[in-house]
Amino acid sequence: MRLLFLSNFYPPHELGGMEQLTAEVAMRLQARGHQVAVLTSRAGVKSADSAEEGVIRSLFLEADIHYYSMRAFFLARRAQESANARALRQTIETVRPDVFVVWNMWNLSRRLPYLAEQWLPGRVAYYIASTWPMDADAHTEYWRLPAARRLTEALKRPLRALALARLRHEDYPPRLAFAHTACVSRYMRDKLVAAQAIPATADVLYNGIDPAPFLSAPDASAESQERPLRLLYFGSLAPIKGVHVAVEALGLLAQQGLAGRVELTILGRGHPDYVAGLHAQVAELNLQDRVRFQEWIARADVPAMLMNYDVFLFTSTGPEAMARTVMEAMAAGLLVIGSEVGGQVEMLVNGENALTFAAGDAARLADHVRYLLDAPAQRHKLAQAGQQTVLQTFTLNRMVDNIETWLGSITQ
Repeated sequence: MRLLFLSNFYPPHELGGMEQLTAEVAMRLQARGHQVAVLTSRAGVKSADSAEEGVIRSLFLEADIHYYSMRAFFLARRAQESANARALRQTIETVRPDVFVVWNMWNLSRRLPYLAEQWLPGRVAYYIASTWPMDADAHTEYWRLPAARRLTEALKRPLRALALARLRHEDYPPRLAFAHTACVSRYMRDKLVAAQAIPATADVLYNGIDPAPFLSAPDASAESQERPLRLLYFGSLAPIKGVHVAVEALGLLAQQGLAGRVELTILGRGHPDYVAGLHAQVAELNLQDRVRFQEWIARADVPAMLMNYDVFLFTSTGPEAMARTVMEAMAAGLLVIGSEVGGQVEMLVNGENALTFAAGDAARLADHVRYLLDAPAQRHKLAQAGQQTVLQTFTLNRMVDNIETWLGSITQ
């Protein structure tokens, strides 16, 4: 098959696991003899960057990933939409794909898959790992919401009606057909179907990881009573990720006199305001000696990094489709303490292969950590069960098998 992937970002310019997964799936399919190209944004690209075979980095995002520009909406957006359409048309004519695969859409114009549906009727497939089909696009969301600052709102208010009227006049966002759709979890499919955002015929194809690089992680259970229990949060730093819940839980343990028995590493990057808030929270709770912040690391370094920890914290306060960082931690032999949100409930079973807590419940999270301080054998037992869960259900090979079969059915 000739496949053309559409993704907002693509390694090495990425925000997290889904962009990395795009590359892993694309490379696996290519290794199986398929011709694969990727059309993605120009985010992070410098003019001096060398060309990459099969990767076209030419698309404009709807907005800056951190700060929306009112000026760009009125002065640059239409030109950027036109440039995107030309890039899409040129890429389709060059690649001549059998299937156009819409992968990551956050902050990409909905006009792109709409045009693909017109130009490649019946050959557009959507692999969905977020609620984007039922969410407002970046433009609509920004103009509908009040500004956080009074001065900005004073500037924004008189322009709001004009901006929203312009989007309505352009029929934006366009309605998509979603003729061929697969979701990353049952939760995601059921939520989108209930909202009538996608057809009830949508499939469920779990994502996965290559467990091989992670399986050499040593068993550190015997050491857990001789040194602090090493907790890790690894991922994007944003309010919905709930990292502040982990810090709050550590503060509760400190109040109980247990701070010296645990340490937390927060590894990732995100919105500057939220990151600054986390640092302030750590200082307010006097946890500077127990919480360490570390910048993002290369994907190749993740398996070795995980070997240095005992417990992985999945703290999201909002629904997530199916987090790959959880799979990686489980494959590496870490026990996962995770919030009961979204598709994670299809992976994490409290007391069987993980420990779970209601989203935002810092007290329950602290209770789980306190329990593990004196139960290294139970931690090891749950971690082993978690590793088996990944090996049996959430491997990259299984995922690519299913993706290949699904895309192949579209060409028949």
